[in-house]
Amino acid sequence: MKKMIVFTLLLLFTVCFTSIFVHAKENHEEDLVSRFMPSNASLISPKNPFSTRPIQFYDLDQDGQKEIIFTYNIKAKGYPFQFGSIVLKKHNTDWRKIWETKMQGVDLDFSSLVDITGDGTKEYLFGVTIGAAMGSNLEVFQWINNSFKKIAEIPYHKMDFVNGVQKVGLAVWQMYIGDSYLVDVLKWNGEKLVYNEELYSNYYPIIEKFYKEKISNMDAWFYWYCLADAQIKANKFEEASKSIQKGIALAKKLSMEDVIEDFNDLKERLENKQKHSPK
Repeated sequence: MKKMIVFTLLLLFTVCFTSIFVHAKENHEEDLVSRFMPSNASLISPKNPFSTRPIQFYDLDQDGQKEIIFTYNIKAKGYPFQFGSIVLKKHNTDWRKIWETKMQGVDLDFSSLVDITGDGTKEYLFGVTIGAAMGSNLEVFQWINNSFKKIAEIPYHKMDFVNGVQKVGLAVWQMYIGDSYLVDVLKWNGEKLVYNEELYSNYYPIIEKFYKEKISNMDAWFYWYCLADAQIKANKFEEASKSIQKGIALAKKLSMEDVIEDFNDLKERLENKQKHSPK
């Protein structure tokens, strides 16, 4: 019985001590970055990736000392707000600000490090939501000569990652109508982010699942249009043909001649790709 009481007391002490230590560490980090924040600014966590803290650590120049990356916002009386990210580097015993970026918007959507270029060092991705209809704007920065250089800028409404060989691809979802999206998968080609068919095919099952669920709840022509677009890109020619037929049938019921024309354009795109596709 005494052993159980001692064990319980030790466990409670460990939990409390750990909590105090973590809290003290977080306060120290916040005190440090507060020295470099603009006036009227406050730390903010991005919406994505989920549970990301406003202060992140990463050894950008691989010298054994991690740099600090933190995100902040400056609230104005009306929209838009200003969002920013600052990098601090330790020099001897003190810290210095070596880089900063800013963007106006309504929310901080993304802040994280991902190896997009495949060079073994992660790039920094900073995304700010401009508005519900306009979506978000993503900036991709590469660490070059002790600073970040912007190598890409991409508009998006939703974003996902696709694992490739060494490099990570970006699945970019652009709003079409309502909660339907046209999707592209981009990969770094040594100079810029470009569409990559192989990664798209790898990612296609996620897109298909998304639209199958949407269609099961509401059989709408715009879901079939976006699904057909994805099937053409993934070389699912037979499935794409069926999706186009479904979409045209729904559009005809609604007498939407312009939509029917859009599906006919999609059909022409399908036929051209089939013609030039290796047998």
